[in-house]
Amino acid sequence: MDVRLHTYYPRRTLNLSEYIPRLNLTQSRQEQHQPPNVLLFIGGMYDNFRSPKYPDDLAALFPRDEPNQKWSVFHVQLSSAGKCFGLVDLNRDVEEVGEAISHIRTTITKSPTTPVVIMGHSTGCQDSMHYMCSEFSTPKPPSSSSSSSSSSSPSSLPTTPSRPQISGLILQAPVSDREAMLDSINSKPAVAAAYKEALEFCASTPKAVQSKALLPWNLSYPLMGSIPTTVARFLSLASPDSPASPGADDYFSSDLSDATFRSTFGKLAACAHVVPSSKETTRTPKSMLVLVSGSDEHVSKRIDKEALMARWKDAISSGGSQSTQSDPQAAVLSPHSLIIKNALHDISGASVEARTARLVDMRGAVLLYLNDVVGDLDDGGSGASESSPWAIWRRDKAAIDAERGVQGVKL
Repeated sequence: MDVRLHTYYPRRTLNLSEYIPRLNLTQSRQEQHQPPNVLLFIGGMYDNFRSPKYPDDLAALFPRDEPNQKWSVFHVQLSSAGKCFGLVDLNRDVEEVGEAISHIRTTITKSPTTPVVIMGHSTGCQDSMHYMCSEFSTPKPPSSSSSSSSSSSPSSLPTTPSRPQISGLILQAPVSDREAMLDSINSKPAVAAAYKEALEFCASTPKAVQSKALLPWNLSYPLMGSIPTTVARFLSLASPDSPASPGADDYFSSDLSDATFRSTFGKLAACAHVVPSSKETTRTPKSMLVLVSGSDEHVSKRIDKEALMARWKDAISSGGSQSTQSDPQAAVLSPHSLIIKNALHDISGASVEARTARLVDMRGAVLLYLNDVVGDLDDGGSGASESSPWAIWRRDKAAIDAERGVQGVKL
């Protein structure tokens, strides 16, 4: 049975969650001042508010009862959140991220120049890359007075002319959905059979309706789980023509060519809507922070993470000058990028090793990067408040180190 989607445009809203941590829980929850800088979190497949959990740990570095707090953490809810990612594409995600940034500036911080750094997790990394390097081709819904019908094709709708400026982008757990799917296909005959039939179904579906046609349940379930998935999104994620012709979601596969990486990562230098807001007197180069999970359960053990990171670094640098000192437009992989030892995909876990990965390594890299591209983060040294981000980080690190020492003592 064929199932076809029909798009309509009701008046609807999406939400932003703002984390408002406090050190003094007994203090009355009076309205605090709004920090001038924003870290905007973008979740991955299946994620919604409070998933994954580590944005809470990032926000804990910026208590709102700290006088003159400079940073706040938001989580954007997209139409693709939860189990809806199979029905939409990266273009729509990117449009909604841009609208969220505009809303933050016009309604929350009330400043058109509010520095915003986006941080993507998992598929949110694809959104972050797409925000940076894709063409402005996102369709806008027709107005109520438009003569366009609800079945208008995306190419017939107006396009978004620009994207709100950001100061930088962070990729946490960038992974290849295609390579993860291939690992499952190669190890599970039932998945391999469903994949073969799914490709045949896709090939028989006219391209003009692929964004509206759903994969049959018996094919999508072994591959995607209980997620309704359009032919177009399946092809984008599975990307069967890669590495020669990658799908829109295929940004991170290890077998993509250097030329392909230059066409994506390499666009950072020329990207007009990525502009560091650093207050340093010398021009700060554009950069992105990449945090690869060292024990990511969704990445094949055959993939050399260090070699792949090095290729991304070269691709980013290729878009600018060989010398970042002589060319103010140069782009670089942030020197704080790292492969986080013992980190799972979402950096979860209660062990000393897992908390070191999440609370020490990940948060330390994020703080260093935010200070590079925006600033407003003291080093927690002498004279700094005990509730400054670095002071909180150091206390958490000391507590974990002390626990590690106790666990290492043989009784």
